[in-house]
This record gives sequence, C-alpha cells and structure tokens, in this order.
Amino acid sequence: MVRERLLVVAVDIDDDLSRAGVATPLYGRNEVIDAAVKFALVDPEDSDLNVLFEAVKIADELAEKGYEAIPAIVSGTRRGGAEAALRVRQELKFLLDTVHATGVVIVTDGSEDESIIPIIASLTSIYGVHRVVVKQHRGVEETYALIVNYVRKALTEPRFARMFVGVPGVILVVISALSLAGMLREALLLGLLLLGTAMAVRGFDLEDKIINVITETPVAMIAYATSTLSLLLAIGLLVSQLYSSSLTPYTLSSALNGFVSLVGFSASIAVFGHILSKLISGGLKPGREALYVVTIAVIIILLNKIAETAASIKRLDAGEFITALVAGGFALYAIGGIAVVGVTWRLARILDSMLQGETVSGQTSSPSREKSR
Repeated sequence: MVRERLLVVAVDIDDDLSRAGVATPLYGRNEVIDAAVKFALVDPEDSDLNVLFEAVKIADELAEKGYEAIPAIVSGTRRGGAEAALRVRQELKFLLDTVHATGVVIVTDGSEDESIIPIIASLTSIYGVHRVVVKQHRGVEETYALIVNYVRKALTEPRFARMFVGVPGVILVVISALSLAGMLREALLLGLLLLGTAMAVRGFDLEDKIINVITETPVAMIAYATSTLSLLLAIGLLVSQLYSSSLTPYTLSSALNGFVSLVGFSASIAVFGHILSKLISGGLKPGREALYVVTIAVIIILLNKIAETAASIKRLDAGEFITALVAGGFALYAIGGIAVVGVTWRLARILDSMLQGETVSGQTSSPSREKSR
C-alpha cells in the first residue's frame, strides 16, 4: 500500500525566524529541529518556538500511524498583511512541488497565522489545523512578564509600532500644536479624524494597497496627490458654500454643480495618471481601464442630474425633491447607467482575458521559434 505523504507546516506569518538567520521555506525533521534550536538561542520566549517543535511532534505521531509525514516551515514578512500572505503562498507552493505531498497539517500559534488558511486551501487539501497554546501559570509575576513582552513587541516590531506608537504620537503632536494656538476644539476633532482614519486603514487592510498604488510610478504619485487635493478642495468648498449662505434650491444646486465639476476633475486626473502609469510599467489592461472611465462618467452624469433636479424645485423638501427626481427620469438614468457599467464590465473581462491569452501564447511559443532557428 502506498503511504500517503503529508506536510506538517509550521506557519511563521511575521517572519520572526529571520532574526535567527533561518531562511525559509525548509522541510525535514533535522532541518526543522536545527531551525528551532537556532531560534531558541535568539528568543527562547517566543511562541513560534513551540510551533516548530509541535510540528515535529505531530509529524512523528503521524509517522507512527503509517503516514509519510514531513515537518516544514513557511514564513511571511515582518510587515504582515497581503505581502506576508503572498510569501506564505509562494513558499508553500514550492514545498508542495518539491515534496509532492497530497495534503498539509497546519500548525500555528494564533489567529493571525490562521488568517492564511484560505490561501493554503487554494493550493492543497488541509487535513487539520493545530493551534499551539503555551501553558502559563496564572500568578502575578507571569502575568506581568507576559504584559511586558507584549508591550515590548508593540514598541519594537514595525508593523505593531506604526499603530500603537506612530499614530498616537502624530495625534498628540497635532493636538498639542493646535492647543498652543488656541484651537483646542479643532485639535480634538482633528485628532479623532486621524485616529478614525488610521483605524479604518488598518481594519480594512488598506495599508499595503495604498503603498502599492502610490509607489506605482512617479506619474501615479503626482496624479493621485493632485486628485486627492482636488477632492478635499471640492468637499471643503461644498461645506463652506452650504454653511455660508441661507440654503435655497438655487444655492444647493450651485454648490452641487461646483462639487460635481471638481469631483469629475479629481477622478479624471486619478484615472489618467493610473492609465499612464500602467502604460509606462507595462501592466496596462485596456478593458479594466475602460471600465474605470465608463464608471466615472456614469457617476458624474447621475450627480449632474441630481444637481439639475435641485434647481427645479421650489423649496427644500425631501418629498418634493424625490418627486422631481422621478418626474425628471432619474430612475431611467440610473438603470441605464448601471446597465452600461455592467456591459462594460463584461466586455472588459473578455478583452483582458483575450489579451492575456495572446501574451501567454506569445511567451510560450517564442522559445520554440528560437529553437527552430
């Protein structure tokens, strides 16, 4: 009977093993034990150490039951996020291609490592997930030591320090500076705005995406900066105009028209910069870029229709405004806009798939042409 080959994978999502000079991916009982010993000499208190030995232990137990179990290690990056998940996927794919395992058993030390389980499931079968919980005495001294360890980790590891030290530091500086200028109320509001923005960016894992977008090319950076400033200016002018005068249908329509114009300019600059950046870097996908253009055009048309409707009503009343929207055919505009975006999205996928297929075909056929020569 053929023995089933399994990989018992210890996951180090934040790449702590690199501090001990351990390069991943690696597999094999002796190799994992050597890596664990090296890491123990650098940081014997880290829970990843227990994960490594637990992977060896589980592999030994599976071997006793007739499986060909091989302990292995994969790592992410110290920045975490999508970059770490992508590296884990690449390293696991390399191990699967090398060892030819039929499935994996995952060993982790926490929920953060387990976040990459769906990525691993896309590559191979998962036969089990084992979470290592380090046994602790519940005495005061052990609790104090554990708190100190977490505080030190929040202060020294970059991906934690940015949130727990960097963001509060910026907020304190802003509040202190504005307070000295006699603007305590504005300082508190701005501090809350910065804190909320940081929480939203971290909560939706936008940090890596924002960095990748900004650093595409210098052209993209300039375009996105100009677009952001235009959008902020549009919002500021809208709020200022609405609060500086008595609100009437005419003033509301005028404010909305100016806002829509600046938003359209902002979006156009961003899309143009993105397309030019992709064209320079060679990653242009015509279908997707066309979808961006059509979507922005539809949004601008609908916003203009709302502004026109605001000018047609006699008084600011929600019921009258909705009635005017219906009478002006806004529903038809909206349905038509959604249909146009949907058709464009479908055609964009087909176009990009065709172009990608032609590119792959050209790349695979070029070696044979050179060989025939």
